[in-house]
This record gives sequence, structure tokens and C-alpha cells, in this order.
Amino acid sequence: MLSLRMLGILMLMFLLCDADSLCPDSINPLRLDPPEVIGKYGDTVLVNCSSSEEYLDGMVLKLGNTNHNDDDDENFISESLSLSDWSVKAECRINLNETVECSRELGITIYKTPDTVTLYGVDGAPMVEGAEYTLDCHVNNVAPVQKLTVIWYRDNEMFSTETFNENTVTPVNVSSSLRVTADRHHNGALFRCEAELHLGPELNLTTASLSYPAVVHYGPLIKNCSGPFSGLEDEFRLDMLPCHIDGNPPPTVQWYYQNMEIGADELLKRQDSGEYTVVFKNAIRRSHSSIDITIEYRPSFACNDHYEVKEGDFSQTLCEPEGLPRPNITWLKDGEVIPTPQRWTRHDSGSYSLRATNKHGTATHALDLDVLYCPLILTPAEVVVRFGDPVSVNCSTASTTDFLGMSWEASAGGTGFEDKSSLTWTVEKVDEWDIKPQCYMTRRNGKQCFMTPDITVYKTPDTVTLSGVDGAPMVEGAEYTLDCHVNNVAPVQKLTVIWYRDNEMFSTETFNENTVTPVNVSSSLRVTADRHHNGELFRCEAELHLGPELNLTTASLSYPAVVHYGPSFACNDHYEVKEGDFSQTLCEPEGLPRPNITWLKDGEVIPTPQRWTRHDSGSYSLRATNKHGTATHALDLDVLYAPELKHTVDYITVVEGENATLTCGARGNPPPVFTWTCKGMNISASTTNLTITEATISATYSCTATNHIGTITKEIHVRVVRRNIPEAPAERDCPLILTPAEVVVRFGDPVSVNCSTASTTDFLGMSWEASAGGTGFEDKSSLTWTVEKVDEWDIKPQCYMTRRNGKQCFMTPDITVYKTPDTVTLSGVDGAPMVEGAEYTLDCHVNNVAPVQKLTVIWYRDNEMFSTETFNENTVTPVNVSSSLRVTADRHRNGELFRCEAELQLGPELNLTTASLSYPAVVHYGPLIKNCSGPFSGLEDEFRLDMLPCHIDGNPPPTVQWYYQNMEIGADELLKRQDSGEYTVVFKNAIGRNHSSIDITIEYGPSFTCNDYYEVREDGSSQTTCEPEGLPRPNIIWLKDGEVIPTPQRWTRHDSGNYSLRATNKHGTATHALYLDVLYAPVLQEGNDTPDVVLGENVTFPCSAEGNPPPEIQWNYKYMPNTKLTETTGRRQRNITITGATSTNTGVYICTATNEFGTMTRAVTLVVKEKSGRNPSKLIWLLLLLLLFIPIIYLIVRCRQKKRGEYNFVPSRATDGSDIPLTPTSNGVKT
Repeated sequence: MLSLRMLGILMLMFLLCDADSLCPDSINPLRLDPPEVIGKYGDTVLVNCSSSEEYLDGMVLKLGNTNHNDDDDENFISESLSLSDWSVKAECRINLNETVECSRELGITIYKTPDTVTLYGVDGAPMVEGAEYTLDCHVNNVAPVQKLTVIWYRDNEMFSTETFNENTVTPVNVSSSLRVTADRHHNGALFRCEAELHLGPELNLTTASLSYPAVVHYGPLIKNCSGPFSGLEDEFRLDMLPCHIDGNPPPTVQWYYQNMEIGADELLKRQDSGEYTVVFKNAIRRSHSSIDITIEYRPSFACNDHYEVKEGDFSQTLCEPEGLPRPNITWLKDGEVIPTPQRWTRHDSGSYSLRATNKHGTATHALDLDVLYCPLILTPAEVVVRFGDPVSVNCSTASTTDFLGMSWEASAGGTGFEDKSSLTWTVEKVDEWDIKPQCYMTRRNGKQCFMTPDITVYKTPDTVTLSGVDGAPMVEGAEYTLDCHVNNVAPVQKLTVIWYRDNEMFSTETFNENTVTPVNVSSSLRVTADRHHNGELFRCEAELHLGPELNLTTASLSYPAVVHYGPSFACNDHYEVKEGDFSQTLCEPEGLPRPNITWLKDGEVIPTPQRWTRHDSGSYSLRATNKHGTATHALDLDVLYAPELKHTVDYITVVEGENATLTCGARGNPPPVFTWTCKGMNISASTTNLTITEATISATYSCTATNHIGTITKEIHVRVVRRNIPEAPAERDCPLILTPAEVVVRFGDPVSVNCSTASTTDFLGMSWEASAGGTGFEDKSSLTWTVEKVDEWDIKPQCYMTRRNGKQCFMTPDITVYKTPDTVTLSGVDGAPMVEGAEYTLDCHVNNVAPVQKLTVIWYRDNEMFSTETFNENTVTPVNVSSSLRVTADRHRNGELFRCEAELQLGPELNLTTASLSYPAVVHYGPLIKNCSGPFSGLEDEFRLDMLPCHIDGNPPPTVQWYYQNMEIGADELLKRQDSGEYTVVFKNAIGRNHSSIDITIEYGPSFTCNDYYEVREDGSSQTTCEPEGLPRPNIIWLKDGEVIPTPQRWTRHDSGNYSLRATNKHGTATHALYLDVLYAPVLQEGNDTPDVVLGENVTFPCSAEGNPPPEIQWNYKYMPNTKLTETTGRRQRNITITGATSTNTGVYICTATNEFGTMTRAVTLVVKEKSGRNPSKLIWLLLLLLLFIPIIYLIVRCRQKKRGEYNFVPSRATDGSDIPLTPTSNGVKT
């Protein structure tokens, strides 16, 4: 007889099978062992077939064309299968009945490894780099080909595979081709192919070809030879270079220098430095490379043994050694190393040894030095003076034996020649930029020497202005230029512009111009904007380095950098948050402007979360965007929440002596830890289930689920009943239906629940048991429990059903009795306001509410929910509860309205809310100033401090007081130009005191405070003649005769006249008229300097001069009775007339024109000739006279060469009886 399982299978097959009696695999009782065969051709394998069910009409195992039957009715057949037929098949069949047949076919794979695997390369010739070639891999007599993979290797590195799509079972021959592009790196590489049969997870059979060595020919290439290179003279050869020339076949190499072949083994000289060319070629290609080679050499000297130098000359070029690299020079005197001299002094005379050293060796040279000097002493020798200030220099000499006198020559402050050993040059007001006074000393032999003090005339800048990026902010990564404009400064070669960033010096610039007059210069700073520079203060300072202890600095106003940059994240990859927390500050990106944040989950954009819920755990991507770019960040979020229970109270009934299992079933994140208690005693159990063994007494068990977020407790009431008392089974076996099963009712309202059953066969009747509203036992299939007014908090009615066998079951509706709060009150800070930075507690008191475990207190700030609190107590009667909120007072909270709401969450659609009154937060905070970083500027007599855009915030409102130069100043006072500078504003209230410093510049329109008349010197600078006042500095236009003229640079005598000056800036225009009188030194009119006159004739020497002021003219000559001096034109012309010239009138007549700006002289040499037929003795006297004057003329020429001027020679005894020494003149200006 067939088993019940077999009958079930047959019934299912009748339902599922079609007319062809198919056998689904799910009911097929056959099993093959092994289910699949993989074997080598010719092998023999054992095949077993068995059935898990009885069969009706036999079981057959068919191997090839042979059937094998189950003769023993054991549901098992075992036979051997030969794998000598490529197409052999094996199948096991069973007849379950007359119409149903099941079968299983054996999977058979017969394989054969290849007889040979052969790789064919390029026949005979080598490969050539860059050409393509084909390598073939022939696999012979392999099966099955669909399981075959040909793998290509190059030097044991797999780099290509090929499979075959044919579906055959018999052996075949196949080939795999590989296209390769020849490369020099492949030369010598070993190629091979492997035929791999993939027959199963652990059966891969491999047959490999022999390796094929690739031979690649390629053109020459030079390596490690980019240079430049250097070597030592007479030791270095080209074949010592680290150059490596690669090529196949090996290339030939030839070197060239200046287009001439050179052997690589030749030793090179210093003159061989330069560019070399190496040419290398083979059968594939010819190539070349150029290399710079420097031949270095040891130091050597080619100097004299003796040198004469002048005091003050530079020492650098006295004796320079040769050598490469350039040698370092060490000076030694008396065997001791001394600092390298810069300028020679008189004390430097003596014997020296010079030592020159470079990395190749050392050379020495001895020399004697004789320093020639003028025995004058200037005190001070170096002077630094501000333009317009007084200056003086004393010149003295210790020599009294070889000394006649001294004088100062200068454009201003010069002195005459004086027989003194000390003489001071003084100028009350320096009004020249390139002032070079010279102190001359005359020796007894008539020779002169001089010294010039080193005078630096300086002027600090009028303004130093930093100009930044106009208007728009910088963008990170872009380059910007900041410009520092230094106006009207001298001398510029002493100027250094120093750049600061937040008081840190980070760049300097000097100027190579060599000028003495004031100039305007600029220094530019290239900065690459970086987010860390945002808010930093840039400034520049113009520093005049005028000496070791004199550095004058003028600073610009600070420029605040504003740098915008793209978004970026610096967040963690994983966050743990609490359910109900706000999401705003979880992962904030950086960026300016502040980026917009987009949240994505599973690749989809989601609304920005406000408060976390447990369903928000998962992986997120954050996208931050501003106008400068986008950044993304991936993070995992784990939302933690306190344990929760579906039901906080359970009731179970257990028969006395039986076991019972209690389930807590709390969920939480992190998973909670469970604690079981009964009657206040801990029970040793820490799992979600508690087993009671052989229950004896009824009791209430408490399960407490705890994690670090919170705690919840569940009560399970266990009722133990005796065995002889029919007891209701578990609720899941009771066929009662409660409508509704869950009820929410307000205390004092009516309630009703219907109890019914669909069972009519096993049913005697039902009843309701309850403290109120219970019914008697009734033979009804539906019964309603009703209470008109609920006056119990823990009401638990039970509906009982009695079965025909006398057993009972019951069900209890889940009834929640609630009460909304009588009051919800928010209490804040008593009386006093909050103070910023302090912590305060707000309390929300909820009075007389039930059930408290359904209560959530929600905190709002200006209608924005930002905190919640739930309660873990498990009570049913009304209680009073409080929720506390800790807040840190902040100025932004001032005036915000706090409130709390008590929300009873009684079901999906029943949430009852009672709100407190709003509590307005009053926050006191210290003063803060905004929009007041400056610098600012305003117009004189129109600008007040209360016009600044500064906003001072504070609570209580702060008092404000401004200070300038430590003096109080009213904010409503109109400011003057002299009020420019740094202002301090002090603001204070009861909370604190603060201050800020602000730079304010009071600008004003142009004005002139100049004279109407000016006397200036010819060739003097025009810049300071009449300077207007004004800020910004006015632009000046010069007008003459109503026409605009170019601004004069230096005055000429033709510039005298009437002028009008027009000064303009953004605040207005001013004009000024003046007359200019250009003064200049005398200029003598030309005349005959060597007139000849015949003895006895009359002769006149005219002398006239121009100058401003008009010059005074004087003649120096040997007085004779026949000589007469006449004067015309107000002493601007004086003539000498000689009547009846004689030989005694022969000589030099000197005319001198002098005014306060200089002196000019002209010498006239008179020669009196004899009449025709004159006495030869007179000629002899004339010749003697000429011989007398030759030394004098020679001295005049020598002195002119030294003094670049003229000298007046007068007799040793003048006509007025006074001794007149030689008087030096220069360029016509008496000094």
C-alpha cells in the first residue's frame, strides 16, 4: 500500500501535470551519486541511482544504450560507466504509477588535454620598435573547447586571455592570436601561452607552450645626460660623463665642439667650456643631443706686487683672482685674517697676503699697498639731513707745516680762501637735493687736495597708500595684486617697502634707482587667495634706512582681505545621534559664501532632516554648494533610542505545576540589557525571555530594559490556577472577537466593547466579568460590556466563552483611560534677566495627567521645536510631572518666546495637546560693535563721528564715548583736517565694557598758503616753490599768460615772470597767482683775451656781465700811471684804458664779475710790440718776460684741471698794499 506521502505526491501530480505526465523536480524522488561526472577520455566511473519513495513499475538506470534494472527492489542501482564515447549519456527513470514517470539525467563532461601547445612568433628577423606583429598560439586536439581559455603571458605577467564559443564535445584544433606593438622595453621579454581547461571550481588543467624570446631593434636614446655638467681642467674627459646611450643594435657615438669632431678621451681646458653635441646612430635611426659643459679650474693670481690707491676708493677690483667656481678671497695682514676691505682708508697702507679658494684648490699672492690721501678731517664725514633743515660740516687738518689755507666750495654756504686749519660749512636751510660741498686745502707747493662729505638729503613720504581688490572679494586659488603707492619720497635707493599680514612681515622690496630728488614709487605684491587669509589685515610700510640708528617708517592703512572659497567638509564618517535631536549641527561644511546643503539617501535627494527618528539610520551623502563649487561627503548615521515595548502590561494564566515562559520583547538602539524582578527581588536572567519552572503561586514579574539612552519597564501578571479548575487557554486559541480590541477613553466618559464568536458548533455561551458593567452567563454569540461613566483608572473587563466540553477561554480588551492636564505651566528665571554665557533652567510643570507613559513634553523656541522629553513611569493614575530644559543664554535668544506643550500620544490619530503660556527670554549681553572696522574718511567741516556706519549692539543699550588723542570728543562735533588719526570708541553697559580703534582721515579741498613773490635759483628744483594743501593730494597745473604749461622741473633764467597755479582734488579747486624771479650767477661777455698793441698806442679792455642780481665788476691789474678805469651801466660794465702803452704795461689783466650766487673771471693778456726797426734788446726783454709767464700759465692749466675752473693770478703785492692769495673759482662761482 502506498504511503500517505506518496498519495500526497500523486494527488499533487494529478493537479499539476499535463497530458505528457511531467515530473516536477520538487517531487522527483530520484537521486544520482555523483550528480555530475567530469572525467578524462577513456576513464571508468561508478554511477549510483536511488529513490526516496516506493515505485509502482520498476526503476531503470540507462548507461549509453544499456538499461540496468533494480532487480532486488531496493530502490538502488549501481553500475560502472565507461567514458570512451564522446557522446555517451546516462539517465535514471522510475514509474510512480501507470501514467507518471520521473527521471534524472547524469551530467557528463569528458575532457582531453591538448597534445601540444605551440607559440609561433616573427620568422627570422627581429621586431622593429613601433611596428605591429602577430603571435599565434596553436592548441592541438583538445576537448571540450568551450571549457578552454588561452592565457597569454609576458615575463610571467598575464596580460591577455581568449575563450571559445563553440559547443562541441569531441577534440578540436584551435588557435589564439595576439597583436603586439614592438617596444624597446619588450626586448628580451619572454612570451608564452597556456591552454587552461576550466572543468570545475577545483579542477583547472593547464598545458603551456615554450617561451618565445622577443628581439626588438630600436633607435638610439641617450639617458642621464641632460646636463649641465662640469669638470676640472686637465682632468675631465667626455667619456667621464654619466651619459648612457641605449639602442639595439648598439649605436656608434661621435662628439662635436664648435662643429669640430672631438675625441671622448681628450682632456679639456678652461677655454673648452660651452655646448657640445653628441651624435649617435645605428641601423634604425640617427639622433643627437646638445649638452652644456663647464670646465672649472683652480684659483690663480695675475696681479702686481705693488698698488697705489686713493683713500675712499672701493677695494673690490684691486686684485681679482681667476678661478671657476669664482674663488672666495681672504685678506691677511701680518699673518692674521682680516675682514675684506670695502673702501680704503689711510690706515690700510701696508703688506697684505691674499688667499683665493674654490673647491679645486687654493692660491696665494703677496702685495704692498700705498693709500694716498688728503690730510683733511671732515666732522662729520657722513651727514643725513632732512630737506629744509640746517646742516653744517667742519673741515680741519692736523698738518701745519705743509699748509697755506683752506676753503669750502659749494652752491650754498661756500667760504673764501682762509689761512685757517679749521673751517665750517653751514647752510641754514637745505634746499638742494644733490648738495656736494667740497673742502679744499692748499699746500705750500701750490698743489691742492679736497674732500667731500657724504650728504644724504631725505624726505619722508607724503602718503603711503595700499590699494587692494576693487569691490569684489578675492576667490580662493586666484592670484591678486596688492599695490603700495609711496608718494614723494627721497632718496629712493634708501627705501624699503615692507609688507605685513596681521603684523607678520612676509615680503620686502628695495629700489635700484639712484636718484636724489623725490619720486613716486610703487611696490606690488602677488598673493594667491587662501581661505586662511580671510579677515587678515594687509598693510605696507615705507622705511627709509638712513643709518644704523635712523630708520624712518611711514605706514599705510590696513587692508582687510575678504576671501571667498568653495565648500569643503571636515566631518567624521560615522555619527551616533539620539532620536529627537536636531540635525542642523551634525556635519557643517566650510565655505564662503555659506554653502547650501543637500541631503541624499540611496542616491535620492531628501528634505533636510529636522529631528532624527529611528528610521533615519543609514548611509547618507551630503552635497554642499556655493557659487565657487560643490563638495560631497559620505557618512553613516546610527540613530540611538531608548528601549520601547509594544505592551507595557501582559496577563497570562498558567496551570499550577506547569512551566511558563515570559517575554519582554523590548526594542532599542543600542540593544537593551534586560533585568527581571519579582516582588522587588532580582531574578538571575539577562535575556528577553524568563522561564518559570513548575509555577505554584500567582505573582507580578517586572522586566526592565535598559540602554544608555533610557529605561522602560514591563509588568507581566502571572495567574496560577489549579488543575481541577477549567481554565481558559491562551488567548491565541480562544475564538473570540472583541470590537474594538483597543479602547481609548477619557476618565468619566462612557465606554462599551462587543464580544462575539464565529464558532457555533463548540459553543455553550459567554459572559463579561468586570468590576463594573459585568453580565451574567448568556447563550449568545455576541455580548456587549457597557459602562456609562468610567470611574476606574485600571479597568480590565474579561469576556469568557464556555465550550461544550466545559472548558473556558477569555479575552481582555486593551483599555487606556486618560486625562488631559489641569494646567501646563512654564517657569523661567525669577525676576532677573538672563546673562549671556550663563546656563539657566526652564521648567515645564504638567499637573494631573494620565497615563504619564503616553505623555511627551515638547519644547518650542519661537515656534521651532527643539527638544522633547518622554516619561518611563508605568502608572495609570494621574500624576504631576516636570520637564527641565537647560539653556545657555545667548544674545540671539533675546526676545525669543519659549513655550512647552504636553502631548498625550493616544493613537495614530489621537494626540491631545495642552500648551503653556509663552515665556519671553530677556538676555543681557555685553556691547559689540559692527560695521566699524574702517578705515573711514570724511570731508572737513561736514563729517561727524555719528555719521559712521557703526552699529553698537548690547542689552541694556550701552553708552558710547569717543576719544581722540586720549581726550573725549563729542560724536556730533564737525571734524577738522588736524583731527585725522586713530579714534577709540568705548561702549559699556552693566554686563561689560568694550572698545575699538578706528582710523579716520579728514579730507579737505585744495588751498594755497604761498607768497606772491618768489626768488629761485637757476637750475633749482621747482617742486617745493609753492605747494598747495589738500587731501587727497591735489593735482597741480601751471599756467603762464593764461596758457597751461608743463609743470617746470628745474628753473632757467628765462622762466622769470607771472604764473597762475591751479590745484584740484575731488573736493574742489583753488588757484594762486605769483611772480617768479630766477636768480643766476654772473655771465661775462666774450672779448679778446690776448690783444696785441704797438708801443705807444692806446688800448681799451671792456668787461661787462649779466646776472641776477646784477653783478659787481672788479679788475685786478698792476697799476701804472697811464692806466685808467672807467665804469658804466651801474657797475655792470667797467673798462680799462691804457694811454701810450709801454713795455711796463705788458701783463695779465683779470676782470671779476660777482654777485651772491657766484663769481666769474676773465683774464686778458696784453702784449706790447716794438715798432718796426725796434731795438733787438727789447725783443730779448719781451722773450724773458714770456719765459717768466710760462710757469705761471702752466700752474693755471694744472689748477684748472684739478678745480674744473679758473684761478686769478695777481702780483705778490697789490696796489692797495694787501697780500692777496690765490683765489679758487669753479664754473664762474666764487667759493
